[in-house]
Amino acid sequence: MSRTFVYVACASGGTVDVLALDPETGALEAGSRTGGLDHVSSLALDPAGTLYAACNVDRPFPDVPPRVVALSLAQRTGAASAGPSRELPVTTCYVSLSPDGRALFGASYHEGRLIRFPAPGVAGTVATFDSGANTHCAVVSPDGAFVYTASLGDDRVSWFRIDASGLAPARAAGADDDGAVAPSGHVATASGSGPRHLRFDASGERAYVLHELSGDVAVYERDTATGRLALLQRASAIEGLELAPGPVRSPTSADPGLGVVWCSDLRITPDGRYLVAAERSTSTLATFAIRDGGLLEFLRRTPTEAQPRGMAIDPSGKYLLACGERSDHITAYRIGADGSLAAASRAATAGGPLWIECWATA
Repeated sequence: MSRTFVYVACASGGTVDVLALDPETGALEAGSRTGGLDHVSSLALDPAGTLYAACNVDRPFPDVPPRVVALSLAQRTGAASAGPSRELPVTTCYVSLSPDGRALFGASYHEGRLIRFPAPGVAGTVATFDSGANTHCAVVSPDGAFVYTASLGDDRVSWFRIDASGLAPARAAGADDDGAVAPSGHVATASGSGPRHLRFDASGERAYVLHELSGDVAVYERDTATGRLALLQRASAIEGLELAPGPVRSPTSADPGLGVVWCSDLRITPDGRYLVAAERSTSTLATFAIRDGGLLEFLRRTPTEAQPRGMAIDPSGKYLLACGERSDHITAYRIGADGSLAAASRAATAGGPLWIECWATA
């Protein structure tokens, strides 16, 4: 009997919560909870049965350095057991797995770095690379050839070629004489737009970038040989919401309130037909149809959990899950044939849910 387990990183709770998702009804059932994960912010799933949790992104505990913890997943119950961990030299708000599963890439928002490090328990060195102010994601392309970063503070998206070992971005032409690795290339986004998260279509020929501060979703054509991105379209996820442009945020900046754009996550359905983007100030989800050529057509807006920070789509493509930073809940939505989102179930989580991953077992 196949099972689908949902893992939620809860920052203020310091836990990864485990829930079971019924593939027929969309019902969420609370399961186990793994604690001791200080300010866990993001997750990366190895479908073979390991979940990597990035902890202490904002360093609220000065005696506990940033780290990534490997969680072993139980196939029958989904329970996550903490295993080896690796300390990191910089905070990491986003983690993704390398093509061979032996290393991870991370984005350091506060230090403006791309970080490459061996998975906990794997031998190797840790290295960081300049990727621009307020780097918010590090996403490996579907072909495993490049890792892409979005610099929210510098308004640019960069790409680094991954070398033959699969463990490090290769030295690019024009790299500094001291051996520092430069991006293979980058594209500038609109000033003040704040590119935050990036997703690829299944082919890797289209990249979609959500901008935290402007609410735009940019569609890029990707050259799979060079990694280069060429802008095809900018679509608005916040049109009609009457929000002012958002500011770059930091732990020391003043809260601008809920009258500004504050987008968070975007997801693409496995069949490539729909894209969903989350906006935190209005606690809404914007759904787009993906038309011929990968271009977007806005369809509708759906109210969701308070301050939605993370989303996921289950492997079957039937359900979208969204968690609310301020609601401490997660909702499962059934995805209709027309892309509509209908709430199927809701469950409580520990405090400050930020990130969701789904694991399907046989």
